[in-house]
Amino acid sequence: MNRQLRILIGDIGDEFAANIAAAFSASGDWAVTRLQRHDKLTEAVRTEHSDVLILNLTSESVHVPVLTEELLRHSELMILVLYRRKNDGLAQILTQQGVHYLPYPQDISELVSYVYRLCGVRSDEQDAAGQQRDPEISITHLLHSFGIPTNLRGFHYLRCAIVTAFEQGIRSGCMMNLIYPAVAEMLHSTPSRVERSIRHAIMQAWENADRSTCWEFGLRDGHRMTNSEFIAFAVDWLRTEQNSRRYG
Repeated sequence: MNRQLRILIGDIGDEFAANIAAAFSASGDWAVTRLQRHDKLTEAVRTEHSDVLILNLTSESVHVPVLTEELLRHSELMILVLYRRKNDGLAQILTQQGVHYLPYPQDISELVSYVYRLCGVRSDEQDAAGQQRDPEISITHLLHSFGIPTNLRGFHYLRCAIVTAFEQGIRSGCMMNLIYPAVAEMLHSTPSRVERSIRHAIMQAWENADRSTCWEFGLRDGHRMTNSEFIAFAVDWLRTEQNSRRYG
């Protein structure tokens, strides 16, 4: 069965929670972040009827087993606790509670897929159908295939820039004047920060090019693509993909 999930993410003030929320939102789910404090999360679970709660174990403000026990006593919430350093004693307690105790994902898309498998709400065929409907999901898969990690701010700026250029028909020569300000306004940033973050994301992909087959398809010609070149390529790829699905 395919349905929208309601995802609640504990926020400790870094970008990780926001990136997780963005990844689920891009897939069509309801995802919000709430301050990772016992009282705030308890109130959020009670009022927002979430299906899944994702906690960040690096926070010292939440006594995790006490919180998870209380939440599970009053709801059928699925809880995932993400750790950077495994604690075997804590793992045993949480496992006994039915909580999923997991290492931090290298790629947030892996976490999204894992949650879908646990909840049994998406099949591969349904994910493919959603990708056909939503250019943002198609671009998410493209950026992942180039080895651009989701936890980079530039990933989200770049995805927004590509979708904006695609939907508005903006040419690469107008990038600085049109796309960067548009992305900055939508994502509450500045044009210069958008430009720098996108350049950094593309640079990361280029440095990891040997691990990604996408650079082999005529793109790795001795120089790293500029922001405009990459966005123009991605827009053309997306337009071709959408047309092939529409007419093929």
